[in-house]
This record gives sequence, structure tokens and C-alpha cells, in this order.
Amino acid sequence: MNRTLFLRRILSLTLALFFGYAFSQSGTDKTYKLKHYMTPQEEALRHLIGEGFEKSAPPPGQIRNIAEFEQMQGVLIRYPFGINYALIAALSERTTVTTVVNSQSQQNSVTGQYQQNGVNLTNCDFLIAGSDSYWTRDYGPWYIAYDNDQIGIVDFIYNRPRPLDDVIPQKMAEKLNIQWFGMELIHTGGNYMTDGWGVSASTDLVIDENPDMTIAEIDQMVYDYLGVTHYYKLPDPNNTYIDHIDCWGKFLDVDKILIREVPPSHPQYDEIEAMAAFFEAQTSSYGVPCEVHRVYTPNNQPYTNSLIVNKTVYVPIVNSQWDDEALAAYEEAMPGYEVLGFTGSWESTDALHCRIKGTADLNMLYIRHIPLLGIQPVQTGYDIEAEITAYSGQNVIHDSVLLYYRYGNGAFSQITMTHQGGKAYSATLPGAGSGAEIAYYIYAVDASGKNASHPLIGSPDPHVFFSGQQLLPDISVNITEINAVATAGNSTMESFQISNQGELALDFNITWTTAIYEQHQYSAVQSPAPSSWQHNTYTEMNWTNVTISDQALIAGWTIEYSWQTDDWPDEGSFHVESPAGTHAIIASGEPDGNYTVTLDAFDGEPMQGTWKLWLEDTYGDGGHRAGNIMMKISEQANMPDWLTIEPVSGTIEPANSMNIDAACLSAGLAPGDYEGMITIASNDPDQPEINIPVYFTVEVASGLEWPASEITGLQAFPNPFRSGSTIAWSLGSGQHVRIMIYDLQGRMVASPVDEVFPSGNHTFEWKPEGVGSSLPEPGVYFLRLSTPSAQKV
Repeated sequence: MNRTLFLRRILSLTLALFFGYAFSQSGTDKTYKLKHYMTPQEEALRHLIGEGFEKSAPPPGQIRNIAEFEQMQGVLIRYPFGINYALIAALSERTTVTTVVNSQSQQNSVTGQYQQNGVNLTNCDFLIAGSDSYWTRDYGPWYIAYDNDQIGIVDFIYNRPRPLDDVIPQKMAEKLNIQWFGMELIHTGGNYMTDGWGVSASTDLVIDENPDMTIAEIDQMVYDYLGVTHYYKLPDPNNTYIDHIDCWGKFLDVDKILIREVPPSHPQYDEIEAMAAFFEAQTSSYGVPCEVHRVYTPNNQPYTNSLIVNKTVYVPIVNSQWDDEALAAYEEAMPGYEVLGFTGSWESTDALHCRIKGTADLNMLYIRHIPLLGIQPVQTGYDIEAEITAYSGQNVIHDSVLLYYRYGNGAFSQITMTHQGGKAYSATLPGAGSGAEIAYYIYAVDASGKNASHPLIGSPDPHVFFSGQQLLPDISVNITEINAVATAGNSTMESFQISNQGELALDFNITWTTAIYEQHQYSAVQSPAPSSWQHNTYTEMNWTNVTISDQALIAGWTIEYSWQTDDWPDEGSFHVESPAGTHAIIASGEPDGNYTVTLDAFDGEPMQGTWKLWLEDTYGDGGHRAGNIMMKISEQANMPDWLTIEPVSGTIEPANSMNIDAACLSAGLAPGDYEGMITIASNDPDQPEINIPVYFTVEVASGLEWPASEITGLQAFPNPFRSGSTIAWSLGSGQHVRIMIYDLQGRMVASPVDEVFPSGNHTFEWKPEGVGSSLPEPGVYFLRLSTPSAQKV
């Protein structure tokens, strides 16, 4: 370890930086508080970044940058913490937690806190060293395997003038008794990810922060120190101050990447989709297209800022209605992994991954294997080769090196791989007929007791390939819509056929709906002036309550608002609490703009009661405001479920069909026209969902007269709609008439008429600028006129 280098770096910066943020932990002015970004004081000292850094020679021999999803022996965090005790306790049950503390007395204090908060001290150790901040990901060490089966640390120039943070990699190398290598490149860990096979990615921030280097020189440096042969340097699609790749993307495995997803209305939608398309177009280190998974972050939730430690994924959640969906996205992308969600003081640009750094397993058992994937030629056998390295220095137990394989959904069989000498092992996987799906994984154990699989998770998510071709189901439905007619009080049966024209069994499930939704709108007063509050507008200013007297269960909840913020948008958030006590975050870290946010957290709850809205500021100086607030709550109208389906699920073998009966029941329905929707979900990858509209007309029984309230002549003109529309109809007798306008999803968007009319011909001129009569956007809408005994659509 270069102790002289350590001292020079500290001494060259400490005096200059002391005056910049000596009071960073206790000052009340945000300019003196260390943030994830540089404070103004730090910006003034930007020229001191890298001062006193002395690079070392590159590591010798062949170099491999160890990926986050590989075997880890622990994690590195720092006290004072950026994470809560629940997360630390969970980590301590599964791995070693190394905590950076500045003294033995602080270590004693933290040990006591750990005991009080359920942290497993058996799996805790400490690194006594000074530090400036808790972003161990950003300044922590990068691990490599190099030369003669050694593991070392590569250090870089931390892109902040924080000298104590910048030497933590040296201190960690000293603690672990491994070699330290100094790479003279300004960088940050939150803006770097690698696949462990020579492919790495960052945003182009790395170019901006190294203006004296050409791109070719940067590429050469990461090759020399990290063994990286393909280094993607991409524009930041989030367009935020931090420009870190872990705010929107994450390697989950050599051939898997997670990219955030936002709705088309999001201001960065095009840029984020461009990044997803970029990675979909890349060939992974396994020689197959990169597998891109998405996690939905409509309000800039920090779900990609997660941590993988061995077979567990720690995901930041924010008490949002999208949390469960985010956890499910990880579970789908990473079968077999334990996926855990944790709350915290997360921001869209600074969450769990930023504040924890994995420590590579110095005794890892590493299996290098290029898997068979995709479609392979039909063969009687497939050669499987692997290279196995025991970094513990112990021997690999030859008869423990096993190849597990299965065909289709069958059970796994095993073959002992043959030791070919050195680190090489091989086996022949028996082939199968054309179209067979073959899954396999490799397992090994060394004399130290270490075991490993390839892929890491083993049987829950094995390598899969197809012999000759991939067999798929191919769904076909013989209708595109159903038109049914029944007399009042009777029913009719309509049938259709689902066929499988593919070569693999088709599994299907059918759902349907006949629901109609009505929408209510409620406005809220503008939040207090940005300078009039500090932490919470509700506790400080009593902003605000919205009282709703309507009685119904919620079927949909949307809020529209305009947002104004200061120079620190990441500190502000907008919250709502339902009368039932459900809390949800409407937005967090948003820039100025107009927003529409839809939440499903309140579905099924009563809308009646007092709703609470408030703003929060994590720093405590306000600076944010919400205005033009409109809450839109949908209720499901009381409509008989007049449609039934039989069967609702099944399996159809190749070249077979199944008949499906759809019964339309008029009992309880007034004469008129009704609409429903049948949805068929299947395992056909090309058509995973098919929608079939159902149009049902209920007529008066033959021989009976239409009731006096018969509705005739219903029309709206002009059509297409322009600045206004005239609605015309005729009544057989005086009746209470209600006119409702619905969108294609069955949601009521306006009800311009609700009154009694005499018999005869009537017209009503509807202008959308009228109160309560505006359409949300151009499109196709349905007009429904109803009386107590009839209705027309």
C-alpha cells in the first residue's frame, strides 16, 4: 500500500476544503450541506479534484472486471448512514456488512445501535477511516480478477473534491490485504456498470469529466486497468443533474439489462425508449441479443437503483402503488432470486444502490462458460465446456463438477463433467429431436466448501436453447366481434372457436367486462407559497383537505396539477392520503411542468370523506408549489353482469380447437344497446392478448308494445364533432332523461343532461366549454341516453 500517496492526497486537499464545507453536517444553509451533487463551495474547488493522485502501473496479466451480480462476500456502508436499520439488518442476515467509522469510539457507538436494531453482529466488521459522505457506491473500490488468480482493487479519481472519501478504496485494499491499482480517470461508481466479460457502460459524463483525454484514451485506460474491451458511453436519457447510469439502467446478468420505463406523456419518454432500443440492438458477451427488461417508473421512482448481492435483490420502494409492480418486474427478470423492497430517504437520483457497495468474494469459485442459447443445430449431442477457477487456492473437487439438464418441463438429469486438465472441464449433453427445448446449468464445489453455478442462480433460471427450431403456440380466433340480440327477460348464446395452429400447446385464460364507469371531479386550492413553509405543508400550513360527499367505491383515481420548484427539485414531493388512510406519493423529484398522474392504490376504497394533500421537502426549506389541482375519481356504475363465458381457461394441443360459449343475459336490463369486452390471454408470444368486443341489443318481446317511454330518433350532429354538437331524441311520454358520454374504456367523461322532459321531440346543444362538459382529448366517444325504462347508445 502506498501510504505516502495517501498522506499527500489528504494534505493537499484538506486545508482548501475545510473552509468549503467544514460545517456541512450542522449548518442550516443548504450550500454548506454535502449533497449527492456538488455544493457551490465544492464547485469552486472543482479544480482540486485529482490533486495529489498518483497513478500506479496497470494490473499485470489478464484482467477481468468483477460484476455486481457475481459472488460477493459483503457490502460496504458508512456511518452516519444513508440507509435505515431494517435494511442493514436484512443485509447482515445474508452477508458481511463492513461499516466505515471514523474512530474506535464511533465503532463502539454503532455496535450498540446495531444491537438495539436487530443487526446480526456476527456478520459485521468495521473500517476505521475518515469519510465525507455515505455514497460508498460512488467512491468505493472496483474489484478485478487479474494475473495468477488474484483479486485486487482498481481505484479512480472520485469526481468530487472530497479527499476522505477518495482514499476509501486504498483503505479497503489495506483491510482486505489485496493489491491496489490507481487509474488516473475521473469517475464515479454510480455511473458505471459491467457485465464481468469485458463490456461496461456509463453515461457520457465520463467524457465531460475528463476533458484532457480523448475517447480513445479513455477506452485504452479502462482496458489497461479493468480489461474492458467494449465501453458504452451513452447520453443520459433522464436529463438530470447527476447523469448516473444507475438512475435508469442496470446489468442483471451477462445477457440481461433492466431499463426504466415511463408513460408516453413523460418528458423523457423518447430518450428513455431510445436507450432501451439501443441495448436491444446489442449483442451480449454470450453472443446473443441483450435481453432487455423494463420496470415502470411513471413518477421517476428509483427502482433501477437496486442492489444485487449473491441471490438477493434489494429494491428501493417509495410507498407507491407501483412498488409491487416493480418487485414483480425483478422477480420476472431474475427467477429464483429473493427480491426484497425497502423504504428509505430515496430520491429519483439517489437511492439504495448509491449508498451501498458490494465487496467481491476474495475466495469465489468462478465458472467461465459460453452458454448455448437460442436455436442450435439438431445434433445427437452438444459439447459443454467450462473453465473453473478456485480463488480460495483450494482444489476443485473433480467429481463435484456436474452438468444438469432437462428437456421441456421435465426433471433435471445430471452428468459428471470430465476434467480435461488445468481448469478445463467438459461434458456431452445428449441431444433431442427437432424443436426440443433444452435447459441446463453447471455446478461445482472446491475443497474449501465454496460452490458455484453457471448461471449463478442455477436451476430456477437455467440456460435454454432449442434444437433446430423453437416450437411456439399460434392462437387463432374465428371472430373479431360478437353481435347478439335477445328479447327482454331472455338470453342468447353465441359461440366462437379458439384454435392452435402452432407446434406447442396453447394455454389460455378468458376474462370479460360489462362495466361502465362514471367520473367525478374535485378541485383543490393551490398549495402555499414556496417560501412560506419548510418541511411539510400539512403540519405547518394545514394544506389541504378535500371533502367528498359522493358515496361510491373507487374504480380509478387521477390527479392533474401544475408543479413549480426551486433549484433542488429532488428535495420536493407531493403526497395524498385517502379517507381510508392509504398514503401514496403522487410525485417525487419532478422538475417544473404540468402533470397527470393515475394511481390504483385507492381502488376499491370509498371515495366519501376527507382527502389530504400535502407537499414535503427533505432539506427543510420549502421551495415547491402545486397548483391547478384537479382530482378525478371514477366509480363503477351499477350494471348487471349480463355476459358469462364457458370455459374460462384451457389448454389446446397443436392442430386442435376448442369451442367457447358466450351467454348474453337480458334479465334486469332495460331495452337498449349494451357493450362488453372479452379478453383472451395466452402464451402465444406474438398475440399474448386478443380483445373481442361484444354488442348486445335487448328488444321488447314480440307481440308486446314498446313502453310509452320509448326512445327514438337519437342522434348527434355534426359528426365528427367540432365546436359543439346537437343531440336530438324523441320520447313517447314525459320521462326523466339522463345523457352520459363515455370513452372507449367505458369511463364516463361528461353528463350534460340530467332532467325531466315531456313527450315529443327534443334537442340539446352541447358545447364542451360548458361547465363539467369538456372532453379530455380528441377521440371516439359513446353517447348514452337513458330513462327509467329504456336506454339507447
